[in-house]
Amino acid sequence: MESIKTYIERARIWAKLILSDDLSNSELKDSELDDIHSVASGKYESWRESQIQKFDEKKIWRNIEMKLKVFQKPEPKIIRLLKPWRSVAAAVLLMVLGTESYFIFQDLKTVKTVEVLPGESLAYLQVDNQSKIDLSVQDTLLLFHQVNAQVDSGQLVYSTAESDQSKIETHTINVPSKGEYFVQLSDGTKVWMNSESSLKFKSKFTGQQRVVDLVGEAYFEVAKNPNKPFIVRTANTYVKVLGTKFNIKAYADEAYTYTTLKEGKVKLIMDDKQQVMAPNEQVVFDKTKHQYTKRRVDASIYSAWTEGQFVFKDERLEDILNSLSRWYGLKVFYKHAQQKEERFSISVNRYDEIQPLLNHIELTGDIHLKINKSALIVE
Repeated sequence: MESIKTYIERARIWAKLILSDDLSNSELKDSELDDIHSVASGKYESWRESQIQKFDEKKIWRNIEMKLKVFQKPEPKIIRLLKPWRSVAAAVLLMVLGTESYFIFQDLKTVKTVEVLPGESLAYLQVDNQSKIDLSVQDTLLLFHQVNAQVDSGQLVYSTAESDQSKIETHTINVPSKGEYFVQLSDGTKVWMNSESSLKFKSKFTGQQRVVDLVGEAYFEVAKNPNKPFIVRTANTYVKVLGTKFNIKAYADEAYTYTTLKEGKVKLIMDDKQQVMAPNEQVVFDKTKHQYTKRRVDASIYSAWTEGQFVFKDERLEDILNSLSRWYGLKVFYKHAQQKEERFSISVNRYDEIQPLLNHIELTGDIHLKINKSALIVE
């Protein structure tokens, strides 16, 4: 048992040195100090990252009990700390420490918090079937057949150009995950596009209508033109306006389409159903049941994202985290399906790092949120 006590005492000294900035100790031999320097130079860090998630307290205890039984035999084996052991010195050290290693692991697990940053102005423009144009560049003038477009500070502004050409091009703006973008169309209509959204339109509106196709979420301030209605088409709805402000959320992977009117009047067509909307009204269309519900809301909540805020009022956790996942570039996983139905009210800065927001959700609900690389896990 004397040898066991010796190793444990040695292990304590090693642990203190490895986990501190002082790598000198008169109690240790030069060879042991060499080993500690080797571990502290970076091998321990890489080992720690790979092993933390593999730690199994119960398994460690079983191994320790087996080792103790071996040491108690009449002729116990003597295990020597050999020089080639340097690369796994910390691993053996923590195995010997047993319960002390458990507390070290717990401490190491909380050393760093993953920082997940918000999105930014980011989009790509595709003209007909040509190559994509990166709209993150600054101060660029794009020349087309009947319009010009100025790219500047996360905005794309179209203007009519003098041209004898009759060709009308199809333009598509795609905003990826962790992106947002502002575009002013050739008729003066302003559009704020959210993450994972696309908007398709003609470079110059001709005929009796101004038609755009939307996938995802966008907020519109439509330039008034009584003689030429503005049409927003999604996969399941058809919004007709003359001049107004409204928000449409129509993601392909979500079961509902939300149309929220802030100002003016719109006619909403869903399959064979129609609804005329007034300000501060929202129509929720169930894509599975092909049914809709109209309700009174504060429309400013649903356009707050265009002003740099995340505002959710009594919203389902799944809907909240879907919005966050697109903006922060995360995939969401739930431990229990019923967690999706919990409701929260939140108002935070859209451009902040995600962790304070997650902390707020945890404080107001019986759930735990953690980030593992690009995954957001709900427990």
